[in-house]
Amino acid sequence: MTASADGPGSAESTRAREHLANERTLLAWVRTAVALMGLGFVVARFGLFLRQLALERAAPPEPSHVSAAIGAALVAASVLITGVSTVRFFRARAQIERGRFEPEAFTEVLTVGITVVGGLALLGYLVATG
Repeated sequence: MTASADGPGSAESTRAREHLANERTLLAWVRTAVALMGLGFVVARFGLFLRQLALERAAPPEPSHVSAAIGAALVAASVLITGVSTVRFFRARAQIERGRFEPEAFTEVLTVGITVVGGLALLGYLVATG
């Protein structure tokens, strides 16, 4: 007895699994970008919180422009990651259709780089504001 043309081991079934995995990967990148966007928003608002806290203590207010700039940069990075991951999704989709997938590392390296730079900026800000 032979397997049907669209059975579990067929080329069509394998191709469908590859496309579904590609879609899950895109959605994972979108979740990463949303988390980064949320972090950027929190960082930007953190400066306002510190400023309000200083006013309540009658202390000189902390400048909030640094946290606003870091937060805006994180939000911009999330938009960039979403765009790059969408391009990657369509590129992988075309490669799956051609039957010749070529793995890429650019999106991962970009995201790691942005995370490291953002983390160092936050570390510098926290050290500077004591």
